[in-house]
Amino acid sequence: MEKLKSLVPENLKQMVGSTTADDLPSSSSFLLRLFQQSQLFFQVIGDLTMDPENALCGKKKDAALELKRQGNQCFLNGDYANALVYYSKALLVAPMNAVDMDKNLVATLYVNRASVLHKMDLQLESLRDCNRALQISSNYAKVILKHCRETHCHYCLNELPVDKVPCPSCSIPLYCSQHCQIQAGGPMLRNVSDIQDIFKNLSDDLRMYIQEITLCSFSELRTENVHEHKHECDGVHWPAILPSEIVLAGRIVAKFIAQRGVFADASNLVDMLNLSHHFPEMHTDSKLECIIYSIILLSCLQQFFPSQVEINGNTTSQIAILISQIRTNSISIVRMKSFDAPGSPDKGERLSSVIPFTCNMEQVRVGQAIYTTGSLFNHSCKPNIHAYFNSRTLFIRATSFAAVGCPLELSYGPQVGQLDCKDRLKLLKDEYSFNCQCSGCSIVHISDLVINAFCCINPNCRGVVLDRSIFNCENTKTKDFLTVDDQIILEPIMQTDSFLHAGPSHCLKCGSYCDIKSSRLTVDKAGIHFTRLQQEINLNRVSETTVSDALGALISLKSTLHEYNRRIAEAEDNLSQAFCLLGKLELAAEHCKASIRILEKLYGGNHIAIGNELLKLSSILISVGDHNAADCIKRSSKIFRCYYGSNANTMFPFLNILEEETHKFVSTHL
Repeated sequence: MEKLKSLVPENLKQMVGSTTADDLPSSSSFLLRLFQQSQLFFQVIGDLTMDPENALCGKKKDAALELKRQGNQCFLNGDYANALVYYSKALLVAPMNAVDMDKNLVATLYVNRASVLHKMDLQLESLRDCNRALQISSNYAKVILKHCRETHCHYCLNELPVDKVPCPSCSIPLYCSQHCQIQAGGPMLRNVSDIQDIFKNLSDDLRMYIQEITLCSFSELRTENVHEHKHECDGVHWPAILPSEIVLAGRIVAKFIAQRGVFADASNLVDMLNLSHHFPEMHTDSKLECIIYSIILLSCLQQFFPSQVEINGNTTSQIAILISQIRTNSISIVRMKSFDAPGSPDKGERLSSVIPFTCNMEQVRVGQAIYTTGSLFNHSCKPNIHAYFNSRTLFIRATSFAAVGCPLELSYGPQVGQLDCKDRLKLLKDEYSFNCQCSGCSIVHISDLVINAFCCINPNCRGVVLDRSIFNCENTKTKDFLTVDDQIILEPIMQTDSFLHAGPSHCLKCGSYCDIKSSRLTVDKAGIHFTRLQQEINLNRVSETTVSDALGALISLKSTLHEYNRRIAEAEDNLSQAFCLLGKLELAAEHCKASIRILEKLYGGNHIAIGNELLKLSSILISVGDHNAADCIKRSSKIFRCYYGSNANTMFPFLNILEEETHKFVSTHL
C-alpha cells in the first residue's frame, strides 16, 4: 500500500482529499490511469493473483509429504498430540489429486489422522475422518482424530473441532465440517462408487468395525453453495494479505455478481445495501487508501470474473464507497472464550477433583460482517439491547425495559464502565466517523468520573481528582438532568450543587490540590510489578516474591488512585488469579470480591461484565466450600439469561458445571 501511495503526486493527493461522493468517479479515474501506467502496480496485482502453481497459498505436495513424515514419526513415538498437529497441517497444504505410494495423499492423511484420533479416544472425530477418506479414495478405510487449535471455522465462525476440514483447493480456510466447507463454496469431495472395494484388503474384524462406525450415505453433505470463498480459491493469496474489510467487500461483490450476473453498474450495489458512509469526512490519507484498495480489489476480482467485472472510474468509486460503508457499518462477530487456570474441568470432569480453577471469560473477535438490519440500530455507550452471535446468525435482546417510542440502541464497542468518556468519543470518531451524543456521553455518570480518577490527598475525603483532559470532557456535559438519585450517588465524591467548581488537579469534593504528575509516576512504578505478575500468570508459574511485590504495589495504587479506579480492579483481579495458582483460594476469593465491588460501580450491578466476574468468584467459592457460591451462581445465571436468553448455557458452558456442583455442595450440607 505504501509503495502505491508513494506513486501519487501531491496535487492528486490534494484533489483526493477534497473529493466528495459526487466527484469520486473523477478522482478514481485519475488514480486508475496513473496506476495503469505503472509497472509497480501490475507487479503488485501479479503477486496477489499469481497462478495456482506458484501461489503462496496454493497446495504443495512436497510440504505435505514432509509434514506427513513428521506426523508419522510422532505417531511411532506415541506423541499423538503432535502427530495430530502435523497431519492437520499436511491436510491444509496437500493437493486433492496428489498421489503418494500409489494412493491418494489426502485420503492417506485423513486415515492417519483418524488413527491418531482413535488413539486419543476421540471416536466421533475419528469416525468423521474415516468418512472423509472413504469419499476421496477407494483405497483406504481406517480409524483416526486430532487436537483443536484455538482457531475458528471460516464459514460458521464456531470454534474448530479437532478434525477441522481444509479447503481442497487452497491453504487459506479451515472449516469445522464438510457442510461448512461446501456452504462456503468449496468443491464436493467425490463419493466412492463402490464402498466394498475399499474393504477388500482388510481383515474381517476391521471391515465389520468400519461398516458399523462409518456413515452409510454422504448425500446429506450436499447443500446449496453460497458463493463466499470460490473467487478467493485456487491458491491466490490476496484474501490472506489484504485487510479483512477489503476481503469482505470482495465477498459482497461476488455475491452481487452471482445474483445479477455482472458488475458493471456498481451504484446498484451501494444503493441495494442502503447503508450510510462518511467518505467526505474521511482524512485525505484514508480516502486515498480506499480508492487504491478499490482498484486493487477490482483487479484481483477480474482475474476470477474476467467478463463480469469492469475497472473504470465509476466502478472504482463505488467500491471505495462500499469500503467506507463497511468501515462504518460492519459488526464484529465475537465468541466467548474461557481462559482458565490449570486444572479447569474438561469434558464434564468433576470440579471437586480438579480444584483450583477459575472461569475467566473473555470476548474474542473472530469475524467481521455486514448485517443490513443490525446496522439500523444506533449506538449508545449505555445500550438497552445486546447483540450476540450463534454461528453466523445475529441475535438482538433487550437488556432493560424499553418504553413505547424509546429507541433501541446497541453498543458499537465502547461502553460506560469500559472506557472513560473522552476515550469513547475518540474511538467512535476514529472508527465510525461520528460524534457520539448518547446519554452516556452527554450526561454525567459516576463511572466516567472515577474510572481513571486520582484520590484526594485528604485521607478523610472520598472526592475525585481529574486530570485536565478528563475534566474538560466532563465539564461539557449536561448537569440539568441529574436526578435526585444521581445526586445521592455522586454526593460522596463531589459537590453536586457546584458541579466541577474546583478545576483539574483539585478534589471535586473538598478542593484540595493534587500533584497529578507525581501521582502518575507512582502509578507507573506500581504498574511494573503487576506487569511482571501478569507475565507469570500467563506462564502458569507465580512466585511468592512476585506476589509480595504486587501486594506492596497495590497499596501504592490505593493511596494514589481513587477507590473506584479501574486499574485497582484490574490489580485485584491479577492478585486473585495469582493466589489461585498458589492454591491460596481464600485470599483469591477476597481479591476477586474487591475487584467486583469496583466493577459494579463502573458498570452497574446487572451488567454482563459483572456476570463474567461472578462466574469466576463462584468457581473459587465452590472450591473452598463456601455456601455463598450458590448465590453467585444464581445471580450470574440471571444476568446471562437477560443477555442471552435460552442460549445462555450454550454461550457459557461452565454455567451447567457450576450449577451442578453447587447443587451437590448444598445437598451435602443440608
